[in-house]
Amino acid sequence: MQNGRAWGRFLSSVRLGALVVGIGAAVAATTPAWAEGQIQVYGGVNGNFSSDVSYHGSMSDTRKVSWEGKPFEMPPYWGARGIYWLDSNPNWGVALEFTHAKAYAKLNGTAAGALYDTLEFTDGNNILTGNILYRFTPWNFYGMRPYAGFGIGVTVPHVEVSLVGDPTKTFEYQLAGFAGQGFVGLEMPFGRNWSGFVETKLSYTHINANLKGGDHLKTDIWSPHFAVGLSYRF
Repeated sequence: MQNGRAWGRFLSSVRLGALVVGIGAAVAATTPAWAEGQIQVYGGVNGNFSSDVSYHGSMSDTRKVSWEGKPFEMPPYWGARGIYWLDSNPNWGVALEFTHAKAYAKLNGTAAGALYDTLEFTDGNNILTGNILYRFTPWNFYGMRPYAGFGIGVTVPHVEVSLVGDPTKTFEYQLAGFAGQGFVGLEMPFGRNWSGFVETKLSYTHINANLKGGDHLKTDIWSPHFAVGLSYRF
């Protein structure tokens, strides 16, 4: 039953990511024929740095929390990006991106565990951004091409929070706050339209979650990512 729910939530995130990339592809498709569009999908890993978590409402409490990413557990880490490379300056591009990352609080034997029975963004700490990219001149070595970019947007986490001894549990997706990211990568073509890429990024998410009963939870999560993906140009 639990695996079935995990698959259902994973498929929900896939539909959201497909919508984002579809919008990006539609934008590229409406541009002149000589412009270049690109769709990228990737998997990989993410971690999370420790952060202060503040609980406000029936009480006020702030505690340091260590987070795990668990990228290979259901639902796994993944992302997708739709890019339009500007025809007037093809080294520059704009993109829409969806990243499905996760954050699980380490509770056993910690100060946070004395307060929280559940504290996680398991399905996941989803990030939606609009990006600006720059790709450098291809290298002579197999046509490899480095690129870099940054983006700003919003985080849409699946908020799962409950307190020790309290049966009330928040378990829902929320539009929770601001997100930003910076990344660098290396792309390698292996056909007319196809290429592979590796990428590392650092993301920031500000989460201001509404909890059942009218309380609030706030935290700021910095997350390093490493991704390996496939790209199609059209």
